[in-house]
Amino acid sequence: MLNYLRSGGGSVGNVILEASDLKKEIDGKEILQHVSFQIEEHASIAIRGSNGSGKSTLLKLLAGIYDPTSGKLVRNAKRIGYVPEHFPENLRFKLKEYLTLVATFQGMSETDIEAELSEYIRLFGIEPFTNTPLKKCSKGTKQKVGILQALLIKPDILLLDEPLTGLDTSSQLNLMAMLEKLKTKMTIIFTTHEDLLVDNIADQIFYVKDGRVLVHTETKSPHLVIKVRFSNKSVLLRLQLNEMHIEEDIAIITVSKDKSDDLLRKLLNNNCSVLDVRERI
Repeated sequence: MLNYLRSGGGSVGNVILEASDLKKEIDGKEILQHVSFQIEEHASIAIRGSNGSGKSTLLKLLAGIYDPTSGKLVRNAKRIGYVPEHFPENLRFKLKEYLTLVATFQGMSETDIEAELSEYIRLFGIEPFTNTPLKKCSKGTKQKVGILQALLIKPDILLLDEPLTGLDTSSQLNLMAMLEKLKTKMTIIFTTHEDLLVDNIADQIFYVKDGRVLVHTETKSPHLVIKVRFSNKSVLLRLQLNEMHIEEDIAIITVSKDKSDDLLRKLLNNNCSVLDVRERI
């Protein structure tokens, strides 16, 4: 059995999710089996694994979209927010109209809805699209709407499937800053291929391998986040960096601390301007 223990003091907090010997079959194919774990309130868990390993299936089980074929799953939460990797197509609503409708279902006043939506819309940079039909919005804009609709319900558990997919660098950083603040208010569980999100948000990682074994490990090895301006993109590509996000002439690079001096030297030698260097959150 896997147990997530809140750091500090070693005591066990309130369990918000508990899985016991879960098994899931889809169309006769076994996707997950013998999955058992406990997750406490305010934990932040990254679910990782290769394509087809069962990550998204596990997330849908936690969300209640799928029922387990066998086993038991207990959710001690009033509200669960779920963000799919792909936003539903062909919704007839305009962007702000849809988000307003979601907020209305939560019993929010018109004043509170307007204030909260204005802040979220500004934060994610989607002001130009508020009156655009969702079906005409880009993939990135739809991804932002998917995240916002989940946040508007004030969930106890927030589940995100590849949340950085389709987001520009600025929106990725805004989302990570938002999730960092939300960690004290809710349990956050997400699937991702992105090291940047794991490094900044996750307390622990659940690895899904062949849908059979869930392994967890501590995160937080020393890393630096380096922000640079460059004039020649090919210079950065030649460095073969594992974790880099580029937007126009700005690159944000995450690198282990023991390799940072060498990287900074190479960047400066290749006429890159170092704008910021900080430890990852």
